[in-house]
Amino acid sequence: MSRFTIKPINVATPMPTQNPFLFAVYHKDVYPAGNAKMEAPRVGNGNDWNANQPYRMYHGRKVPGFPQHPHRGFETITCTLEGTIDHTDSLGGSGRYGNGDLQWMTAGSGILHGENMPLLNEKGDNPVRWFQLWLNLPAKNKMVEPNQLMHWNENITRFNTPDGKANVTVLAGTLHGKTALPPIRDSWAKDPANDVNVWHMLIKPGGKITLPKSAEGSTRSIFLVEGSGLVIDQEKIPELSVVEFKGQRVAPEVQLSNTGTEKDLEILVLQGKPIDEPVVQHGPFVMNTQEEIAKAFSDYRRTQFGGWPWDQDAVIFPREKGRFLAVKGKPEEYPPSAIKKDEL
Repeated sequence: MSRFTIKPINVATPMPTQNPFLFAVYHKDVYPAGNAKMEAPRVGNGNDWNANQPYRMYHGRKVPGFPQHPHRGFETITCTLEGTIDHTDSLGGSGRYGNGDLQWMTAGSGILHGENMPLLNEKGDNPVRWFQLWLNLPAKNKMVEPNQLMHWNENITRFNTPDGKANVTVLAGTLHGKTALPPIRDSWAKDPANDVNVWHMLIKPGGKITLPKSAEGSTRSIFLVEGSGLVIDQEKIPELSVVEFKGQRVAPEVQLSNTGTEKDLEILVLQGKPIDEPVVQHGPFVMNTQEEIAKAFSDYRRTQFGGWPWDQDAVIFPREKGRFLAVKGKPEEYPPSAIKKDEL
């Protein structure tokens, strides 16, 4: 009898998740060359999720992405693979990140933010790939002060298996003795006892990697987002699938093998102990009761979570601007490569 269940997934639409994760999506778009304003050649309709197209505008009109929108009661983890994202928020924070950078953002008591994708290349395609995860917050932290944290690509924990046939990026937690950079301060992931792990893997043909058993009570989901030929427990996993371990005391040790002959497998693993509290979600708000959801909407209508301090709903920065993070009251941050370049 199989120790797991298999479900289909689709690019650009939400994938099934297990507590403590609320939401996971894999964005994969090949945008054409941008114009002088870093805009796409077609205008979006404000709600473009067509998986049959080479790219989507999402909620953007001229620049693809997600103009200002609210959140309360959880945190986002944005894991970039390719391309550029410009961030702005109602706290006056801003940033440009991508190509392997990782952003943690605690919505807490409420924040407006925008994530827009400037098409920097005027002469060729602008491929963009990234995951966004929503990780729940326990009741005691749902109304904490909003906050964000950037982990630059250059600092993120990565390792190869001894044969060089698998590469792992440890975005949260620990795998095979390699530990991720610290999560944001109010996160459920902050306490190692909660066993929150986020691993991104590339497995070459003929490669394999073993996942150790989880902590007691943890859930585990394995998303196959690219490639075919994945075998787990001698069972072949279809392309674009999620494998869920649940209903067990411990997610067991398993080996992931690429039995294909041509393409790398690309895999995302989410693991963690559930937050043993009621979950009530309505759109961008995640609380513990229906009354708290009603209050979230009331607070948003009344305060706009501090208001939007930017002159546009979909803000992008100048083409020549490099990666950066600006948080109100703190010095602007830059990745190590930019700092070294400035020192030369």
